[in-house]
Amino acid sequence: MITPLDETRRALLADERRLLGELRDWLVRLDAPDEQRQALADSLEQLEQPFLLVVVGEFNAGKSAFINALLGHKALEEGVTPTTARIGLLGHGEEVTREVTAAGLESLTAPAEILRDLVIVDTPGTNAVLREHEELTREFVPRADLVLFVTSSDRPFTESERGFLEAIRSWGKKVIVVLNKVDLLESPDDVERVVGYVREQSQRTLGFAPEVFPVSARGALAARLGEDDAALETSGLPAFEARVTATLDEAERFRLKLENPLGVGRRVHGEAAALVEGRLEVLQ
Repeated sequence: MITPLDETRRALLADERRLLGELRDWLVRLDAPDEQRQALADSLEQLEQPFLLVVVGEFNAGKSAFINALLGHKALEEGVTPTTARIGLLGHGEEVTREVTAAGLESLTAPAEILRDLVIVDTPGTNAVLREHEELTREFVPRADLVLFVTSSDRPFTESERGFLEAIRSWGKKVIVVLNKVDLLESPDDVERVVGYVREQSQRTLGFAPEVFPVSARGALAARLGEDDAALETSGLPAFEARVTATLDEAERFRLKLENPLGVGRRVHGEAAALVEGRLEVLQ
């Protein structure tokens, strides 16, 4: 939860809890599917939790490498194949720690400034060979306050990625896209062409044009570890950080925190309405 809250924000938060609580009660009375009720319950619980930045994308697109670059050290394992079925929750701590929670999530802490204002969630790849990887990712997306979608410049916006974004569109999430591995492209013109392609395809899929940031995650991490400011600037990571920091001020984080359960509520309301229509047709 974003604190401290003024009276206006307290009133907004109370109204939202009341309205979504009424929707939750109606879902129970309708005997709606457990998936719908659980998604709404999770999003309501998320109002009390820190701001969640959920990172998604195909495995080997560089999600973990990008998070490591943000943190400034290799906190997450990187690999060319899916390495774990666990979702990783990264929060702020004075030292690096790692443990598996009772819920089967991997909880990590690191002394990174960006983690003072939010929790980063690292998810399995959307095209993971193991079915449970993808199911874990889809289950966690409804809890996100902001979705960061990582795609790779050597295979931008694949069918797997398109299908995943179509699946999350109805959750009403704000999405930011990172085009990773731009160091594989030969020229700035190539980068611009791929950025334009990803932006166009994202708009067709999501219904709006998200911001797209070209980044070399590995280059950024190497630059940070080597304290090379020029190389870090070239990697594109500072542009992303500056934009996200400017966008996600305290007021915007609060707005997105409220929007998260509202988007979930709109989706489950629509599904519940369809359920009622189907029952009415049977009765008629």
